[in-house]
Amino acid sequence: CRLTRPTRECVNAATGTLTIVATPIGNPDDISARALQALGSADWIVCEEMREGERLLRRHGIKGLLVDLNEHNEKERTAELTEELRQGKTLALISDAGTPLFYDPGQLLVTAAYELGAKVTTVPGPSSLMAALVLSNLPIKQFRVVGMLPANHEARRQALRALQNEPLTVVLLDAPYRLQAVLADLVEVVGADRPLAIACNLTMPGEQVVRGRAAEVLERFRRLPFKGEYVIVVAGATSA
Repeated sequence: CRLTRPTRECVNAATGTLTIVATPIGNPDDISARALQALGSADWIVCEEMREGERLLRRHGIKGLLVDLNEHNEKERTAELTEELRQGKTLALISDAGTPLFYDPGQLLVTAAYELGAKVTTVPGPSSLMAALVLSNLPIKQFRVVGMLPANHEARRQALRALQNEPLTVVLLDAPYRLQAVLADLVEVVGADRPLAIACNLTMPGEQVVRGRAAEVLERFRRLPFKGEYVIVVAGATSA
């Protein structure tokens, strides 16, 4: 869909507001009252994928107007949404799950909102990164978020070599079907004895956190394969 272009009557309206809204990462009951209020009062709810956005609104009885912004249309859609802000409209930015902008589209829109002089605010909430960190029982006063590892085997191993002597706890992400491959590389490159934790299906009924030495954790997932969503938390070199 395309957004309605600005009309003559609203060109001089005050600049609008962009609210970055965190939504549940798994358990639908984790949405906050402020998040529901922000979604219910927005002129446009900007989502990553329409299907996920519609599911969220339907569950909570919200009749808001949805528009998608993703890697396929981000540049064009950002221009359209910037015009909506220029008219004084209120936008709520959500991702498919969790806190937006962590490896999700939307950064161009936030940048454009700041450049326009619009109000940019957030409704904080669920984050798989923070949930995994607090469940890991590893030192988290300081930590490093590395995020998604390269899909290519050798490139991934090279990225892990750079972490061999990292003193801080490290957070890694990867695709559901690559967990065993990533763990095997961690064992070989970072070390079989490095403590780590794998947080699986966070906030869901089947949530589990597997902790231990890298080799032990790898063996556990070889015996009991897992292909859902997960976050890997690896102890720093000094902690190990």
